[in-house]
Amino acid sequence: MSYKRLIKSWHLKALEEDYFSKFMFEYLAFIAYVNTELSQGAGNDRRSIQELKRNNDIKRQYLEKLNNQSSLKRSWERIQRELEKASLGNASRDNVEIEQIKYWNCSHNESNQKTHEEKNKLTGVIHSLSDWENMVEFWYSIRNNLFHGTKDPEVRRDKMLVEYGYKTLRPLVEIFLENLSKK
Repeated sequence: MSYKRLIKSWHLKALEEDYFSKFMFEYLAFIAYVNTELSQGAGNDRRSIQELKRNNDIKRQYLEKLNNQSSLKRSWERIQRELEKASLGNASRDNVEIEQIKYWNCSHNESNQKTHEEKNKLTGVIHSLSDWENMVEFWYSIRNNLFHGTKDPEVRRDKMLVEYGYKTLRPLVEIFLENLSKK
């Protein structure tokens, strides 16, 4: 099976389900593309995610889409407001201590390569509507929290973060598919 067909299949499947399922299907399309098309041979998801954060062409395409689509812009603004109230970490339920995500504010291969400025920036938030590296980290964090059992489909904040994770990830996968069709 070609990855191009697999990526498209996961992307289409994401239209059919609840937001938790939609996000996961979209994420499968996302990570398949990132691992096979952007970072061939990176070795693991974290390395692939870090490479995506440094990919200026994809960043430019996504931020251009964000600036031209009011619904996408509103979705990121909604995420920003929520994360300003309570930053994203390795858990997001009410009354649970949040562990900092070490790759927030980091596009380097290793988190210990952060600059002084990067280390001092607030983590778990989207700093601006051009904060590409933390947008990517947001999707990866939502995925990790889902797989490691800290997202609850009955918790309002978790439902909202997953819903908007899907709404903001889908346009990126559309870019990936457009790029694949040009090959």
